[in-house]
Order: sequence, then C-alpha cells, then structure tokens
Amino acid sequence: MSKFSEDPKERAEKYIIALSKTFENLTVRDGDGVVSVKNIARVTDSIRRYLDDARHYLTEDRPTTALTSIAYAEGLLDALTFLQLAELKETQ
Repeated sequence: MSKFSEDPKERAEKYIIALSKTFENLTVRDGDGVVSVKNIARVTDSIRRYLDDARHYLTEDRPTTALTSIAYAEGLLDALTFLQLAELKETQ
C-alpha cells in the first residue's frame, strides 16, 4: 500500500490540482437520462467501501487519509440525494 502524506495542506493541494484537471475534462450529458439500479448499487457500494476505509485509516493513525475517505463517501452520498436517486430517512 502506498503511503500518502498525512500533512493536510499538502494533501489538500494535491487533491485540488487533481480534481481541477478532472473537472476541466468533464462533459455533461445533454438531456435527461436513466440511471440503472445496477449503477446506483455501484455508487452505494463505493460509499460503504470509503466508509470502511475511513474507519481503517483512523485505527492506523492516518487521520488525514481517514478524512479524505469519508469526504469521498459523503460526496457520493450527496450526489445520490441531489440527483434524487436516493433519499435519507429521518432520524430521531
């Protein structure tokens, strides 16, 4: 397993550069589309895996990596809810 820097500033800078490059190459689909249940399941599986990774990295004393993993999970969860492909149950 590769060792990522646990310096938050360095980590943030790298992720900002990488995401900026990716975003510049993004093509947004024109028009309404249909998302399959299989693809939604792939996203929910990724959310679960990132959550598991975050727990693991926290126990390995890698808090920056844990935060990064949980941020990915939260972003995917937000995307599902923003696109109205999933909804969150009210908690009490």
